[in-house]
Amino acid sequence: GGGGEKEEDDDEEEESRFALPDSAADYPLYILSVPFIAMFTLTIPDCATKRFENWYAVSFVMSIVWIGVLCHVMVEFAVGIACIQDIDPIVMGVLVLAVGTSVPDAIGSMIAARNGEADMAIANAVGSNVFDVLLGLGFPWFLAIIAGAPSVSGGIFPVCKDGIQVAVAILFCTVLLFVSVLAGNKWMMNTTVGVGLFALYMVYVIYTIASAASTGNQCGGG
Repeated sequence: GGGGEKEEDDDEEEESRFALPDSAADYPLYILSVPFIAMFTLTIPDCATKRFENWYAVSFVMSIVWIGVLCHVMVEFAVGIACIQDIDPIVMGVLVLAVGTSVPDAIGSMIAARNGEADMAIANAVGSNVFDVLLGLGFPWFLAIIAGAPSVSGGIFPVCKDGIQVAVAILFCTVLLFVSVLAGNKWMMNTTVGVGLFALYMVYVIYTIASAASTGNQCGGG
């Protein structure tokens, strides 16, 4: 019946995830991605299939869990590389952690933009940054204090503030500039605006690297 055909389609879709690439140049990426595809397939129900169409809550929770696990691994690797190479932690935060943790947001915004939903793409970008600043920074410290982390002294965490003031000022100016550009473009997104924003990000990256190279790693161990 129709149910049997649907299950066969679901099985074929799962098998297609592991299909060998057509180009030999894609094999290195395929080999690296197979373990992740296998883990995601086994632990995250695919709500697009008939079999798991009502498992959306489990899919959502497991996706969040995997994002947390992968972000943790990425942070540990970034910290290790920064310590070995004596790289400024702010540079690692801008070039590695910020980019890595924002990839899902960027992909979501690109998909929304391709579908002509510019307002959703903008809301996703702005909302994710609000989440990162307010909850992403505040909630971990809150949990650490509740758990009585040994590094806490009177509920206070020593945090290196080297360059933070400038970064906050750049963030504030970025928001103002973004709103001003949208207003000047009659609240429409187009290729010119996209290229301009990307160029400004590259300027920010270059400035961050140059600033770190001139001042050195002031947050290193001591």
